Amino acid sequence: MKKIKLKENNFLKKIFIKLIRKFGFEIIDQNNLTVPTQNKKINENLNNINIKNITLPLGKIKIKRKIGNVLVILRTFTNENKLLSQNKKRLFEKNKKEYTFRSLNSICKNIKLAKKEFKNLNFFIKIIDDNSKKDVLKVFKKICNHKNVSYEISNLHLGKYKEKMKFQNNKRMLAHNAHIFQSKEFALRSNYDLLYFVEDDYIHENNALIEMIYTYQKFSSQLNEEVILCPADYPYLYVNIEYTKNLIGFQKHWRQVNQSLCTYLISKKTLKKYWSHYQDMFLNNYDPYEKPLNRLYKKIKCFSPMPSLALHLTNVNSIYGLSPLKDWIKLWKKNKI
Repeated sequence: MKKIKLKENNFLKKIFIKLIRKFGFEIIDQNNLTVPTQNKKINENLNNINIKNITLPLGKIKIKRKIGNVLVILRTFTNENKLLSQNKKRLFEKNKKEYTFRSLNSICKNIKLAKKEFKNLNFFIKIIDDNSKKDVLKVFKKICNHKNVSYEISNLHLGKYKEKMKFQNNKRMLAHNAHIFQSKEFALRSNYDLLYFVEDDYIHENNALIEMIYTYQKFSSQLNEEVILCPADYPYLYVNIEYTKNLIGFQKHWRQVNQSLCTYLISKKTLKKYWSHYQDMFLNNYDPYEKPLNRLYKKIKCFSPMPSLALHLTNVNSIYGLSPLKDWIKLWKKNKI
């Protein structure tokens, strides 16, 4: 990208801008920090989905990895207040359904904003619920309808997957794994390109989905390979000092990580290619549970944002919980139903 200092608007300048635009270049007017070819300031969004990504002062990346549509799969379970594998209370110490409501509300806000940003992309949210009460399901529908989000709610079919599990000694984990199995199978059968698997205890910043979509497209085009994005900046990442790769996403820095939980953005292509890793995870009861995922990240790059795009609502002492340097109380309050 060339930096050219231009004088005040004049006829020659307008002609020059038209010529530059025809050749696909951008101009930065350093006199007032504007981009005349786009009639924008340099701190505005200069990207064009499926065409180009511009990060100043680093320049333009031609988008090779086109995105067709986005499927969000939310797994919900509201009948038990304890954490899955711990006898501890969550942040804010509310009933489980309250975390699910606020998580869904934050996701629907994200989809609503993403639909405005990416007018040519289709968004759909699939909720797979583990036997919540009818009044809870009514709230789910109310949230989705209020945000004008396309959605579908299905119940967990435990019996379909239970006998396939390689363990039978943990009733709660059987349901948990069947839940993940069903969500992955639905995604695999779908016609969606990008898949965002979300657990129901993650509250997102309003721009999280926009950030992830732009960043996914940028990284996959820049690296010429598929990537995985995790929305949370987990505390464990600061426990051990490790060398990593840092990249600039849309509006955040992202670092490569070698671990994640079960909330992440991937492509259907990735899910299909590495199905054996995901299958190994939900057919077994490993410790840690995500052990197959961690092995997978030696084959495909996974990145997480700095600072975090989402709050994982687990116990305050969890190394997979409260991400640093964020006002999480504000985010919790503004997603109240």
